[in-house]
Amino acid sequence: MDKKILIAVAVAAVVVVAAVAAAVILSEGEKVKSGTVYYITLPPKDMRAALSTGQIDAYIAWEPFVSDSIVGEVGEILKWSDEIIPNHPCCIVAVRNEFANGPDGSQLTLRFIKAHIEATKWMKDALGDTGSAEYTLLVNMAVQFTQRNDSVVKAAFEHIEYGYDMNTNFRSALEQFTDMYIETNMTTNASLAARGYSSVEDFVGKYVNGSYLDDADSVSPNSTILNPDAPIRLGFLLGDLHQMAQVVAQNKTVTGTGTSLFETYGVKVVNATGAPFANGGAEMNGFAAGAVDMGYLGAPPAILNHLNAGIGTSIVAQANSEGSGIIVKAGSGITSLDGLVNKTVATPGESSIQFLLLKIALQREGFELKIKT
Repeated sequence: MDKKILIAVAVAAVVVVAAVAAAVILSEGEKVKSGTVYYITLPPKDMRAALSTGQIDAYIAWEPFVSDSIVGEVGEILKWSDEIIPNHPCCIVAVRNEFANGPDGSQLTLRFIKAHIEATKWMKDALGDTGSAEYTLLVNMAVQFTQRNDSVVKAAFEHIEYGYDMNTNFRSALEQFTDMYIETNMTTNASLAARGYSSVEDFVGKYVNGSYLDDADSVSPNSTILNPDAPIRLGFLLGDLHQMAQVVAQNKTVTGTGTSLFETYGVKVVNATGAPFANGGAEMNGFAAGAVDMGYLGAPPAILNHLNAGIGTSIVAQANSEGSGIIVKAGSGITSLDGLVNKTVATPGESSIQFLLLKIALQREGFELKIKT
């Protein structure tokens, strides 16, 4: 990696850890503000309509469901997620441990991760040259995947950073997320202990498995499909632009050879039963049922469902950072988080990173987030 890029990554990572650490610690002394913001759970695909009809006053979602409202002039951005936590980790690739430990599981996982890496590199190159044929192809794939027009997709791409690395700073951010979940009783130290972890650091150190990324350079193209009769069952979220790497890896035109990146590296992949899922919690249920072998989802639902429900998964790669936002209705006059007090905000679910980001943003201002009953 270029030295300038390494320095930039290191600086950005320090900012992430510092920002998350600051976010999870309440200010000492009396808060100057108080108030309650109420939330409900909605699939992101339904949020724009709910905002338009007045069912909700605001929502937080992943792209392209943020840019969809902005471009459609239904909503206005109140706060992008990078304004809450700069460079925050978001979606990851997870594997079901039983699958990885089964026949050919380790090799299949390694080949999958190699394809994920190459797909991510291809996307970053395409996004770096918006006049290229590759960029046009990427936009067209995203339009088909998200069922949103190219104006929405292009706007959404501007707020997402794709990547696959899981360095020490990525792990530190996951530790901070887990600490916050413990502090807010969304999980407990007892849950950590029940899963065999001695501390948050021990948990993240074991739950994040970087061995496949480490070994990916050893994987070469292979015309022989290792699993022709037992394809990897892939989980992913509905229209989630954060997870475009899996769309790119399945596309047969990207390589120019008529085979997908997954096929190029000798692995057969099919969509899991239930995919696409409405949110990460639903996908984790798919993992628990043995219906999903590998999947793209947010790091927080993977963490929470592993700790609270004992779902046997591991994080094996990153997919993206940033790419979410808080939207309010166009013309609402809401220009700050203060305007959300006593209002209703839709989130994708309590285990989502979007819920966590909303909670962090409100907590900083002294506001409480409660479920609407």
